[in-house]
Amino acid sequence: MIRSGSLRARLLRETARRAGGTVARGIRLWSRTWRLDIRGAESIRRAREISPGIVYCFWHGRMLELVNLHADESVGLLMSPHRDGTAAAHVVRRLGYVSIPGSRKRRPLSGFRTMLRHAATGRDIALTPDAHAPDRTAHPGAVALARRSGYALVAVAAGARPRLRLRSWDRFEIPLPGARVVVRYGGPRRVPKDADREAQEGARRALEEELERLHADIERELGRSPEALRAGGSS
Repeated sequence: MIRSGSLRARLLRETARRAGGTVARGIRLWSRTWRLDIRGAESIRRAREISPGIVYCFWHGRMLELVNLHADESVGLLMSPHRDGTAAAHVVRRLGYVSIPGSRKRRPLSGFRTMLRHAATGRDIALTPDAHAPDRTAHPGAVALARRSGYALVAVAAGARPRLRLRSWDRFEIPLPGARVVVRYGGPRRVPKDADREAQEGARRALEEELERLHADIERELGRSPEALRAGGSS
């Protein structure tokens, strides 16, 4: 296991910053060894039938399982300006995403506006609504983006076995070669532009509950207790 502030973690960040292209190619090759189990992908088609685009929402720590699924689609991905996010941005850009700097605590308005401008071009957007919250609380930014853009919210959950989990706040997962990688999409959900605060809060809670449910289901499918969502180690 790797501590977030350890020398090894710093080396990983520096490698991503200096050799983003090499890391991206490695991720593409690494992910080809995985045994993918994807369900609910019809939600993407349904979302496009009811809205001009999609706001993909997923928890921190599960990006690696998901990043290759929508590579080369110019999805606008909100990335923290923190050093970890900046390092990851060097990689995801080479995987065909558009990196948009911003987070709940750093440059929130700038990131929000840039995400809306990206959506206005007809391209999808994606973010982690837990926003550095270890308790997996969905913050309202995703709902606000869906309301303003007219895009549909689509929850995406993932898990892998066997895996390595970093001892970071988000328990970042690295599926091992040959791992079974389970991906589940939730149903599309629109947020009307005239939604009041109560309706927006209801949409936020629904998104949070769906992400929790999808992840709990995945843990059970992989033969683990849902409590493993917050446990460290590899399995």
